[in-house]
Amino acid sequence: MNKKLPTIILRIITILTAVAGILVCIFVLPGFGTAIAKNFPEYAFWQYPILIGVYAAAVCFFFALFQFWLLMSNIDRADALSINNLKAIRISTIVFSILYFLFAMPIIFLAAEADDAPGLILAGAFLDLFPIGIAAFAAVLERICKRDI
Repeated sequence: MNKKLPTIILRIITILTAVAGILVCIFVLPGFGTAIAKNFPEYAFWQYPILIGVYAAAVCFFFALFQFWLLMSNIDRADALSINNLKAIRISTIVFSILYFLFAMPIIFLAAEADDAPGLILAGAFLDLFPIGIAAFAAVLERICKRDI
């Protein structure tokens, strides 16, 4: 079996994730802002700060994907895992999670309350906790790399 096959598969997944993120940023998020103003007129003044915060979270998301891509390049070259890449992934996923919690979750709570859909809150919480799991995994790999040095 090809030794590079797992990293090739991870690169394909990374590309597909980035494309999905780009599509969300282009097509979903602008409508998200107008939906806030239309459905919750009392919170319409928060439309642009929320959009700025969600786009800042998207920047953290893409930065983490880029650092993961660099990590895969190091693995393909048979270099050791880069502590700097792992640290950047850990920090950017934590910042993403904080920005998502501060800017997206309040709107998810409002939408769930308006539609009487508590499952929406669980889906939003999953999207917020998933990056924390990635950060924890990156921290474990970082400790393993430091121990090997």
